[in-house]
Amino acid sequence: MASRRDRALGLIERLHRVEIEARAVELGALRDRMAELERQSAETAQALARDGRITSIETAPYVGDYIRDARAQIGALDRARASLEPQAEALEAAMREGFREMKTVATVAARAKLRAARDRAAREAAETDEMVLLRWGREG
Repeated sequence: MASRRDRALGLIERLHRVEIEARAVELGALRDRMAELERQSAETAQALARDGRITSIETAPYVGDYIRDARAQIGALDRARASLEPQAEALEAAMREGFREMKTVATVAARAKLRAARDRAAREAAETDEMVLLRWGREG
């Protein structure tokens, strides 16, 4: 019975570990996407700072459009990144909860193994005592 319980607890712990690892992979991909959006936003802002100046009369009408478009693109990239933040936070919370549950199961399993070892030691001690008493009764 204890063996079945130990195997079940081990299985539950492994399932939690697999779930946490899957969420970690998903979170990593999400963080990579967020970093890419941040990088694109920064590059666009640098390009705007570099190229957003009127250099001649001929470029004046185009520079205004460029500045508006670049700012709109930066805003869209920042909004896209911000929209991913709640998903990342939810994944992190789910990972923390899964890890907490996994550790709880591991603690229960360790306590069950310790209890089984103590019970086994107590049984062996009782058997040894009984054998000593039987020998003593025969010899005495």
